[in-house]
Amino acid sequence: MGVLLSIYEGIAKDTARLERLAEAGLSNWVELIAATRLLQTQAQGLIDLVARIASLLGHAPGSAREAVEALLLEGVVSEGEALFIKKVIGFRNVVVHEYLGIDESLIKGLVEGREFRRVASLAASLLERAAKRGLDP
Repeated sequence: MGVLLSIYEGIAKDTARLERLAEAGLSNWVELIAATRLLQTQAQGLIDLVARIASLLGHAPGSAREAVEALLLEGVVSEGEALFIKKVIGFRNVVVHEYLGIDESLIKGLVEGREFRRVASLAASLLERAAKRGLDP
């Protein structure tokens, strides 16, 4: 199995778990912490996917944002997708580095609004685009 597919499978697993949390509702602090962690790992998966594709295309990005720019340059992502990925990077950075200041209403909004589906959809599309280029078979 290729690395890209392995990363995508992790994103899909996090997405399925987030779906279950969204269906049940975030009614206590344990569920909120679980949702935060799943959103973090789902975001990290997208970042890893982007970085790996950039690397396979011959780029050596020094940061996640540079990896996004490489995919934009290569025509793998659109401007809108690049902007969305950068927002996901920012979210992940807040969750990891500013964990004491996470706005619980933001987490609830992302889960209840099923915003995590957009990450999963983009990841699936990136996997397909990489396959069409013969990357990471």
